[in-house]
Amino acid sequence: MAGDDSRRPIASGTRVPDAGALVASLSLEQKVRLLTGADAWSLHAEGAVGLRSMMLSDGPAGVRGAGFDPANPSSSLPCPVALAATWDEPLVTGLTRALGQEARARGVDVLLAPTVNIVRTPLNGRGFECFSEDPLLTARIAVAYVRGLQAAGVAAAVKHYVGNDSETDRHNYDARISDRVLRELYLPPFEACVSEGDVALVMAAYNSVNGSPMTANPRLIDELLKREWGFRGVVVSDWSATKTTGPSATAGLDLVMPGPNGPWGEQLLAAVRAGTVAEAQIDDKVGRLLQLAHRVGALAEIPNGKAPRKASGAVDGGPAGQGSRALVDPALLEEAATRSFVLLCNRRELLPLDQGGIRKLALIGPNALRPQTQGGGSVRVLPVARPTLAESLHAVLGPQAGVSVHQGCLNWTTVPVPSDGSLRDPQSGKPGVRLEVRDASGSLIQDEPIPDSVVTWWDTLPKAVHLPGSQLTMRARYRPGAGGPHLVGAAGVGLLRISMDGATLAEAATLPPRDMVEALSRPPEVRVPVQLMAGTEAEIRIDSRPDVRGGGFVTLRLGIAPAPSEDGLLEEAIEAARNADAVVVVVGSADGTESEGYDRDTLALPGRQDELVRRVAAANANTVVVVNSGMPVLMPWAEEVAAILQVWLPGQAFGEALAGVLLGAAEPGGRLPVTLPRAEADSPVLQADPQAGELAYDEGLLVGYRGYDRKGREPLFCFGHGLGYTDWTYESISASAATIGAGNDASVSVSVRNRGRRSGREIVQLYLEGPQDDASRPLRALAAFAAVDAEPGERAEVRLTVPARAFAHFDEQRGEWAWKAVTYTLHAGRSSRDLRLSTRITVGEGGK
Repeated sequence: MAGDDSRRPIASGTRVPDAGALVASLSLEQKVRLLTGADAWSLHAEGAVGLRSMMLSDGPAGVRGAGFDPANPSSSLPCPVALAATWDEPLVTGLTRALGQEARARGVDVLLAPTVNIVRTPLNGRGFECFSEDPLLTARIAVAYVRGLQAAGVAAAVKHYVGNDSETDRHNYDARISDRVLRELYLPPFEACVSEGDVALVMAAYNSVNGSPMTANPRLIDELLKREWGFRGVVVSDWSATKTTGPSATAGLDLVMPGPNGPWGEQLLAAVRAGTVAEAQIDDKVGRLLQLAHRVGALAEIPNGKAPRKASGAVDGGPAGQGSRALVDPALLEEAATRSFVLLCNRRELLPLDQGGIRKLALIGPNALRPQTQGGGSVRVLPVARPTLAESLHAVLGPQAGVSVHQGCLNWTTVPVPSDGSLRDPQSGKPGVRLEVRDASGSLIQDEPIPDSVVTWWDTLPKAVHLPGSQLTMRARYRPGAGGPHLVGAAGVGLLRISMDGATLAEAATLPPRDMVEALSRPPEVRVPVQLMAGTEAEIRIDSRPDVRGGGFVTLRLGIAPAPSEDGLLEEAIEAARNADAVVVVVGSADGTESEGYDRDTLALPGRQDELVRRVAAANANTVVVVNSGMPVLMPWAEEVAAILQVWLPGQAFGEALAGVLLGAAEPGGRLPVTLPRAEADSPVLQADPQAGELAYDEGLLVGYRGYDRKGREPLFCFGHGLGYTDWTYESISASAATIGAGNDASVSVSVRNRGRRSGREIVQLYLEGPQDDASRPLRALAAFAAVDAEPGERAEVRLTVPARAFAHFDEQRGEWAWKAVTYTLHAGRSSRDLRLSTRITVGEGGK
């Protein structure tokens, strides 16, 4: 039973009794075997020391387990940048503790999360999986994430250490980053997870830093991470990132994934026997793995008594509660989404909508029909089904109001999958499709119904799929809701053939993308236009001969969608807007726009979405725009609409959370963790593509709002910005001491008052401004923040602690942190550009 055991915290700070004796009892062959994965997602067991296999799984916005299983969907959380938009550490800790409980119920010991890379450029395709452009906000949310997850008995693997801040050519580029910039901007979140979160694992990234691959970087792994920071856990490689044997082993890498093949194994045995890798280094790595096993309950008592008793949260054969359904509470997911929504503007106080005054609500936009709740790549899960946006709004508005839904325009790059209920298995007649797998001889290996038209094998491919000549066939009967022109798309890597009612319509071979994860997020596609009759079924068949080429997965995807005139879609939306009391336009990213494996080409919304917003707003002054994207997008219409909500990629609770916020049941509680630019060129950093194999971080410390401030550029919406449904005044600020010693924290109190008509939450932000004698440093930087709740008219005092490190700089000549005896200004306010109170504090002589 999962029960209380599944909530057992990881044994933080404890050590395996007689760990040295356990390691010494193993042969060199046994020890080296443990240092490479048993397969893609599990580690080797070793009965001689009572060690069971441990399972690893991707996160961080859910837990997938070893593969995609439609029969066992996962809780889909708001994406990490949305969690950072809450600026709410306790909420994140509670949410990830629940996520950890679900992970344990799935048999998962290690979740590959959180991602704490800095949002260096808004073009980063994986930016939604990071927390923020600011190191302090990233660190605070990251530590909260780690603490919650590990409190549930699941080990966190913080990633991607370090400099993996772009996706283009991520396996090969060399990030050129100065020591000062590394120490002050990119390393602090990792350091906080180690020193404050006692994180169990750190994942070494694909890229190199300053000439050394991160899987073989002794300066950053052995010297800094393990020796200086005192990291006691396991350094695991990103999947297939390790390319060397001796250099990676001696640099401090502990575990190579995936397995069972790789650059260690027999090669590492030979290196130890040749004396190029010391056996003591192997012993240290195995000892760290045993400590990890102890923390997650993977060490069991054995007859000779050498191993410790199994931890209270473990059961024979796997973690507590394996196979049970410990899904995250939907109410918690809705609260997290609500707290992450950022109200960017609210002209005429249109929001919350007056429920009593709405008889007709027009829900418009491509993302109103097909919202993006999660990003692409390894973060992806098969989510629990929840109400649609329209269903959620219907439920809140009640029968007295009508909600009409209009697409408005197209924004997709891959033909969407058909709507629920429009496909059925031609063999059984049940909803879904029929999938067959055959080997090169034509023998049937697999024949089964599946519930939807996307199938992905993630590292657990049927044997036949790996072999030349294998074939996949997907068959379905499709009943269109409306007649007219349609597009049929077959997506995957390899030879693809589309047939309808027995006739071949198209056949072509697609090539593997540069990064194989792209084949999961936006697989290459063969398309064909067809004419269909409403209510008349057509039999669709896709045949595929997959081209695996060493990739870890195969995707086959059938898309079918009407292909109406976009001018017609636009005119229909405008007419609906004219006749509505209020309009909600949902625009944003399309499926495959934001993903691991590639960066975005532009910040502009895809398709004709900008035109849609402008024309709808011209037709109805009561237009609310909901921006459904994980990273910043351009909003050239921002001055033309009544209200804008940034909702990120909000997970499965999108519908309920949006309905609650629009109609006032809840307040949008988010603040921007990234800056939103007016124009693409305004962003301090746009370069995501390496040049001649190098990615130069020439902007130094001036990333995000720091760059905007120093260069005097006005963003559209600044870092930290966010409105609520009430108003706040900032009344006073005081520091506990006018002077502090170098190396000491500072305490500051800020008084605020809710002067609005409803209760609300404020995020009090504190920014530190130092002497302006160095143009390479930011004008000011976030130094502390705290959330406060207050009733109408209520005054609240917020106490904040500015960490000593905020007053320091990294001295590259001395190789250490240093403090100057100078006076700083501390600004308190609602955002990085709305600073309402100030006080001064002087740092004394001395320091570390």
